[in-house]
Amino acid sequence: MARYHKQRGIALITILMILAIMVTIAATMTGRMTSSLLRTEGLSYSEKVYWYGQATVDFSRMVLEDDFADSEVISLDQIWATPDIVFPVDEGSITGNMIDYRRCFNINAIAQADQDDTRALPISQFQTLLISLGVEEYEAEIIAESTRDWLDSNDTVDVSQGAEDRYYESVGVPHLTANHLMVDVSELRAIQGVTDQIYERIKPFLCALPASNQLINVNTVNKKQAQILFALFPPELLITVEDIQSILDDRPISGWASVDEFLASELIADKLIPDVISSQLSVTSDFFQLFGLAEFDQRIMVFKLLFKIENKKATTIRFQYAGAEEVVGMEMFK
Repeated sequence: MARYHKQRGIALITILMILAIMVTIAATMTGRMTSSLLRTEGLSYSEKVYWYGQATVDFSRMVLEDDFADSEVISLDQIWATPDIVFPVDEGSITGNMIDYRRCFNINAIAQADQDDTRALPISQFQTLLISLGVEEYEAEIIAESTRDWLDSNDTVDVSQGAEDRYYESVGVPHLTANHLMVDVSELRAIQGVTDQIYERIKPFLCALPASNQLINVNTVNKKQAQILFALFPPELLITVEDIQSILDDRPISGWASVDEFLASELIADKLIPDVISSQLSVTSDFFQLFGLAEFDQRIMVFKLLFKIENKKATTIRFQYAGAEEVVGMEMFK
């Protein structure tokens, strides 16, 4: 009898162990299934926010092409320039800001060598811009020459104020010069003389285009950034920042129809503007940066995208994921 009860006890324990194992397996399977469903849902939502982002890109491309189809002049009264466009969509929204990248000083235009004893014009213009933004004159010269050395294809320091590989190899975090056009103005932080304070001061006035020419659209330059145009004119013309600000204050709503019309402005009409300077001015543009934000069910995708306009068609030539602050904090462009 005792043996019978002992066997029943063992059988009961065995059943309980099997039941515990089954419960554990069931709980594990349920947990894994739940995780799999959540992953699938997450992938689905991520895909939806991705396509919302693509919708932002396609809509921006359409707006650009429509504006170029309607006018040979690019100005701030066109649809592309409408700030903070927000479109509500199912369970989310898409937001975009379009910036004309011919309204800023192209940092990649200064990789030019001096001609005999004549300093390259873009270097002098960049240094003038830095000084007009409050950078001390000697610091401005160091930054301008070091930026040229960073961009040019050789390893030779053009003047004593510049810097090539030998200098950067000796700093706390050793690195080499790019010897290539910048992809983003943030590369300036790696250049001799560019402190964090200086960088934050000059960044809103600069852009890095995949082109080595300097071309400023007088119709889209921000009135608060008159220094960009001021820096182009040689000092002997006695044109001041205040003169440029006054001209921009009187800018026609739809912009000037031509560069000659801009140069006929009262404060500079009597100045003899060299052809090399007037060739750096324009009333149209060929590069536009889109700062986009797509949101779906609390998921966000932020990106920067660069359009190039050729034959009135917009082509995407650069795409970067970005931080939300780059879309939200765009007061510098307004």
